[in-house]
Parts: sequence; C-alpha cells; structure tokens
Amino acid sequence: MNKDSAIAIRASEVDGEGVWHWGGKQIPLLGNHVPIPDKVRLSMDPERQEVLAILDASDWFEDCPSCGAETKGILMVTEYTKIFPAHCCDKMVWMTDERDYSEIYEA
Repeated sequence: MNKDSAIAIRASEVDGEGVWHWGGKQIPLLGNHVPIPDKVRLSMDPERQEVLAILDASDWFEDCPSCGAETKGILMVTEYTKIFPAHCCDKMVWMTDERDYSEIYEA
C-alpha cells in the first residue's frame, strides 16, 4: 500500500478498549503498528510505531487538547508518540515527546 492509499484511523472508530472497528472488522491496536503522520513524528522516528500501552487519558490531561471538552477515553502510547482518539471532536490528537538530541549516541 502506498502513502496515497493509506487507510486513516478515525477517532470514532476506536473504542474504549483500544479496538479499531473498521470495515466490519475489530482490530486490537495494542501490540500492532500504526502509521504516524509525517507532520507529527520527528524525522528520526519510525513511520510505523507499535502501540505499547493503552492508558486512561484523563490521567494525563483534564481537557481535550483539540476542543477543550472534558477528557474521556484512552491514550495509546508508542515508544515515541502518544495518540488520543478524541471522541468529543472526532479527531486523532497526536503528541510527540521532545527529546534532547545531545543524549542520542551512535554505537
């Protein structure tokens, strides 16, 4: 599949357990790799990242970073990115942790 025909995950398609409901299928996202948009990820990070954990989003922030509504739902965590499927505004909110590049060493 090329970039132009990539399938986008909509927030409304991800349930409170981290299962993506798409095309009549139920796909658990925990342990699966998801594509990270170029405009979100740092250039050295992989384009596809594994969902390592699914957490309660309200433990991380009180209000939706996109629309300001009360936070409800899950936060999916990869090694480099946090993904909040915001049902309140049906947007995928992508967060990338800043890193100190001086701490990255070549072996």
